[in-house]
Amino acid sequence: MQNSIADSQVLQQFFNKYGLTQRESEILSLIVTHGYTNKEIAENCCISEKTVKIHLANIMNKIGIGSMRRLLALLLRQALMVSALKNEKNIVTSMAIN
Repeated sequence: MQNSIADSQVLQQFFNKYGLTQRESEILSLIVTHGYTNKEIAENCCISEKTVKIHLANIMNKIGIGSMRRLLALLLRQALMVSALKNEKNIVTSMAIN
């Protein structure tokens, strides 16, 4: 079974929903899929840690939350909802075939 949180479709929907830029999306994706620290993100993206912090602040402002934990909880909820909808669709399809 594919991990919903790492499912690029789930992430892309989340990024689009909140109007994240390509760089903001890249940074959030590195946190969600790899658990990178600010320093690791900075090294990976060839930017400073201060710039990473600015991007994270911009992400949280766009979403309207004040902590990384709430941000990750929101993303997890969306992934779980998408997963539940996919499972529901599979059940309905399976019932229609039988």
